[in-house]
Amino acid sequence: MLVSPIRVHNLLAGLLDDDGPHTALLITPPGMLISQATLDEEGSEPNGATTEPSVEGEDAEDGSEEEERDDSGSEDDDDDDDEPYLEGPERLRLLLGLASQWEDDESPRVECELGRLFLRPIVLDEPEVPQPNAAIPAVRPPHISNFVLVLNGTAHTPWATLAAKADEFLSQW
Repeated sequence: MLVSPIRVHNLLAGLLDDDGPHTALLITPPGMLISQATLDEEGSEPNGATTEPSVEGEDAEDGSEEEERDDSGSEDDDDDDDEPYLEGPERLRLLLGLASQWEDDESPRVECELGRLFLRPIVLDEPEVPQPNAAIPAVRPPHISNFVLVLNGTAHTPWATLAAKADEFLSQW
């Protein structure tokens, strides 16, 4: 099966909003990341694993001063105080680890320190294997029978919203 990374990322990014999941992952059952999308810190713009290092690298001191001013004067961050904040790579690693331990026969709903996780298996079609030819050696890639869609929302995100977003992804898959 051929998977378009741009199409998958766009599908995942389309699931994200302020009232629903803030992070969406497509992984293999052992935990290998296929694609991801997350809302940025302001919660308005979905992004992926790639960032522009020049934006973060230039004037790092000015950015930290801005953050200090933003933190001292903001009152609308009180809703997120009950969930620990992790930087992107650490949060991603924890999500991958939790999702890779999930089995298909378990509940798709997981409450954890990162909020609510909703996991949905996506069964893949069996690959068409041509008849073996004795003159040509066959190289067989590892067989992946399914993917797992992981949606991560806050502790206040309704389960019905996460399930609806998973159904939306499956209908477009």
